[in-house]
Amino acid sequence: MSSIRQILWDTLIFVAVIGTILFLYQLYGGNILNYLFGEPRQTIFIDDLSIQVSYADTPDERQQGLSGVSSLRDREGKLFFFDQEGYYYMWMKDMKIPLDIFWINNDLKVVHIEENVRPENFPARYTSTEPARFVLEMNAFFAQEHNISVGSLVTIPAADLPTDLRQSLQ
Repeated sequence: MSSIRQILWDTLIFVAVIGTILFLYQLYGGNILNYLFGEPRQTIFIDDLSIQVSYADTPDERQQGLSGVSSLRDREGKLFFFDQEGYYYMWMKDMKIPLDIFWINNDLKVVHIEENVRPENFPARYTSTEPARFVLEMNAFFAQEHNISVGSLVTIPAADLPTDLRQSLQ
């Protein structure tokens, strides 16, 4: 009789521990994975040049951007997603590195570029001369080194595009 009670007790403890782990993973799993392995990266293209980017597609992620980042590898950046085309301002608050900033419209064309934007320029704000849906931040001089200009085409994986743009592709 005591062995059955022990088995039931052990099972109850096991279920409680597993439930707690699942609950904590649900709450903090993304943060833990980012801490251990870095932010997830996706491959996009500008013309035929592949780039590794992390996405900023929530208000908190867009506000954070690359603030506090002390370096980016070659062909690594951050792609900001917005809900619709508009005039989105970028700034260099808490930035440690200079950047090239690219504004990209719904047609996935670069519509404006700010080159070599320096951290000491804060609180200056930068925006596109035309409405944009995405903003890409890369290391300074990226545009010059890779001959990226207004009109360059950007390819974002279709599954990652906002729903309205994904539907227009079909």
